[in-house]
Order: sequence, then structure tokens, then C-alpha cells
Amino acid sequence: MLTGERISLTFVDVAAQPRPPDGALPDAKVTTGKDDIARAWLAEPTTRYDHGILGNKIEAGSLVIETRDGKRQTVRLKDDAVFEDLEPRLADLDRDGHDEIVVVKSYLKRGSSLAVIAERRGKYEIVAEAPPLGQPHPWLDPAGIADFTGGGTIGIALVRQPHVIGSLELWSWRDGALGKTAELPDIANHIAGTRAIDMAALADFDGDGIADIVAPSLDRSRLRVVSFAPKPREIASVPLPAKAVTNLGLVAESSGPPAIAVGLADGSLAVIRRAL
Repeated sequence: MLTGERISLTFVDVAAQPRPPDGALPDAKVTTGKDDIARAWLAEPTTRYDHGILGNKIEAGSLVIETRDGKRQTVRLKDDAVFEDLEPRLADLDRDGHDEIVVVKSYLKRGSSLAVIAERRGKYEIVAEAPPLGQPHPWLDPAGIADFTGGGTIGIALVRQPHVIGSLELWSWRDGALGKTAELPDIANHIAGTRAIDMAALADFDGDGIADIVAPSLDRSRLRVVSFAPKPREIASVPLPAKAVTNLGLVAESSGPPAIAVGLADGSLAVIRRAL
């Protein structure tokens, strides 16, 4: 079982923020890589999409990729879409030694989709997209990238409409296309109008050697630990004394799975760890 305890925090300083690259999306994260991609970031701020799910109505019109040799390429969207996201995610989805990039692409008239960007013939481009959600403003939030089944395939976990539906879906990229392979209900990893898009974390919580996902329930009153191996299931559920309102953090323990830290609506910090 998992048990909870509460810790109050007082901020004593503000961490220095590195200067973003010229033209970068305000408050966006510059993602660093270890393989052929050195850095990637969202750029060309635009107000052409009237949504504001991430706290303002400024989204990205392009993605900039800086490779290990210092060269830059830009993947620029047409006027019918934006990157409605804060951070590109780097992962070797097909295990060929080269990173792909996963980002949320939102169409002005058809809503959000999941997009995979990869290098083709020396040029980075969008090589796969999940079907958009169908109408303006429905949004999805990636929850993590890992081998969630233990079968060797890298999957992309996302939450479809984390504010009203909360479906945790597992997608895989095979043969140049994205396909949904599993889903679980009752998960939220974002609060509408905030920049906190990481209200989910990955770790092996049940000791089977396979990545699990922890995230709040749709009403944010509980933390749920779920797995897709050997089938979609809940490992544990922990009631919270107040609603979760922050990104999740993992705290290393001396043995066993990490503890889970989350800020609550009453101003306290909850730390959940496995009972001894």
C-alpha cells in the first residue's frame, strides 16, 4: 500500500531562469538531448488560435531543432494549426539510435492531435499524426514516453481532454503511423488555464521492471498509480486531503519505488510513499 503525509513549504528564493533562444515561445522549455538532437524548442509565437488552455492565447507556430553539430532546422506549421504545447519531447521511438520529437499540434478547426517529428533525407518534418479530436479547443496532454508493456515497443501515453474526459491513452508509432493500443479512464494531468502540464510521472512502482504512471484522478481528489502491463489496471489509489494543483515530483528512496510529491489546493505539499 501507499500512505500519505503532508509537508508545508516556504519559498526562500527564486531559481534563476536561463535566457531563452531568440524567437522562442514565452515560458516554453528548451529540451536537451543526448543523441543527434542537442536542443529543441517551440518558437514563432502566434495568437491565431483563440483557446488559452495553457494560461494565455500565445502558441507556437514552429519548432526549432538544433543538432549536435550546431546546425538548426525549423519545422513551421501552416496557418491552420499551432503547436499548443510548452515542451518538445525527445525519444528514440523506433530504437534506431536517432531521436524523434513528440509534440501537441492543434488545428484551429479540428482540435488537438499528437505529432511525431523525425529526420527524413536530412530534413526534419512531421512524419505521423494521431487523428485530431474533431473540433476547436479539445486538447490532449502527453503523460510520458516509455516501454509501458514490457514488450520492447516504446509507447506514448497521453490524456485526452484532461479537464472533462480524462482518458489515459497509450499510442505507438509503427510503420510510419500512430495507433492507439490501450486506454484507462479517470486521469487528469493538467488544470485548464495553467502552465502545469506535467501532473504525471513515470516509475516502476510495483517492482515488475516496467514503467508505471502516477497521476491525479479526473477530479484531482486522489493520486492513481496505473499500469498497462500485463493489461490496463490500477495498482494503487491514494485519497488526497485537498485537490492536486501542481506538477508531480519523484523523490528517490533508499530502497523501493520513489516517493511522490504534489502540491495541494490548501497550500500544503503531500508526499506519498510505499508503506514499510
